[in-house]
Amino acid sequence: MNPELAQNIELLNKATVYFDNFQDDILIAEFNHSPNGATGPILFPPPSRHEALTFLGVMTGELGISVDYSPYNIPANGIVWIMQTHIMQVTGIAQGTRVWMLQLTKSFMDDNIQHRFGSTPMISYMQLKKYPYSLFEPEEFKSLYDHLQTIRDKFKLNAHSFQKEVVKIYLKAFALDMAHFFFRKKDNFLVPQLTRKEELFADFLSLLTEHCKTQHEVSFYAGKLCITPQYLSLILKEQSGRTASQWIQNALVVEAKRMLKMSRTSIQEVADNLNFPDQSTFGKFFRKHAGLSPLAFRKYR
Repeated sequence: MNPELAQNIELLNKATVYFDNFQDDILIAEFNHSPNGATGPILFPPPSRHEALTFLGVMTGELGISVDYSPYNIPANGIVWIMQTHIMQVTGIAQGTRVWMLQLTKSFMDDNIQHRFGSTPMISYMQLKKYPYSLFEPEEFKSLYDHLQTIRDKFKLNAHSFQKEVVKIYLKAFALDMAHFFFRKKDNFLVPQLTRKEELFADFLSLLTEHCKTQHEVSFYAGKLCITPQYLSLILKEQSGRTASQWIQNALVVEAKRMLKMSRTSIQEVADNLNFPDQSTFGKFFRKHAGLSPLAFRKYR
């Protein structure tokens, strides 16, 4: 192992207060950069994009972070959200800094978070993408931290028949409180000024929500936006890390999973509703992108 990497792992281990995860889908951790310097200088990894939604809350001290190559210094009571579309790098940690982290995997988000990109949610999406952190009042920050500790407690309910559902309920409470605290700040209702590429990205997502069940071709969305399929994919790759085809495939999988959870809807009806030519074609598509057959998903999820 590279000596610098080994040193970094050792330092991060020393800085870890706790590290809990639930079914490899939800991770909650806390890190403490000791004020006496015992953890040493942490060697930060290069910029990267993660297939997860990550929240970092600064309890004390200050965290330096780069989001899409824009630098931010996050003080105490600040929370930064790293979306799947973001390129992130930690650039500095002041001595005495304590940070909690909540991370939700892409698969968990796809299975449990409803994707809707209407006008108001789309504005919110672009707000969070362009302004990836916010300061909270101390009592608000503490309330969110207390939510995380409750969720950690639910991780331990291994004998509970509905443990996953309980965990999701408390996670939703965390998300709703954060949204409430965030949107009651007047400044957070300002509509961000979008570049032309960001406008095309937002318009594509709105079209995708409206037409994904029936329109599976990139050319349809490009035609609606009066640009070429190649240029559309280039814009989406630049803005989000996904091509147009990947966005369409993901939207179809999300819709398919939602329908498959409805026990009264047959697999043939799901295939028909999503405009697949037959059940076999739908089954092959779902297995390729979801990792299991529609029947297995319905049985085990």
